[in-house]
Amino acid sequence: MAVDCLAGYIYTCEKSGEAVAPPSDLKHIDPAIVANELDPDSPPGKCFVNLVSVDVASYARDYFEKPVKKTLSIPAWLNKAALEQGINFSQTLQEALIAKLNQTSPVTASGKHTV
Repeated sequence: MAVDCLAGYIYTCEKSGEAVAPPSDLKHIDPAIVANELDPDSPPGKCFVNLVSVDVASYARDYFEKPVKKTLSIPAWLNKAALEQGINFSQTLQEALIAKLNQTSPVTASGKHTV
């Protein structure tokens, strides 16, 4: 789950041109302080620091940019006309869905842009 979160954050920042915060130095992280910030009611001593490493390019290929096959039905006359015009069905569907959703970039399931 941490890898998913980190990959999504870095990927989104890179695609939108935002700066990515540098990694924290483990010597400067106090798990008790972080745990208290996240959950003030958490019992003391029940926290830890964990390294999270991710290959963002590889993760993006597998989860953000991977095409998903869809099957749809259209009238025969529309299919014929589109084929005669050499229309790329996948590209046209993507463009139409992006326009219909009023989006300029891909969106995650949570509704956040992933560009």
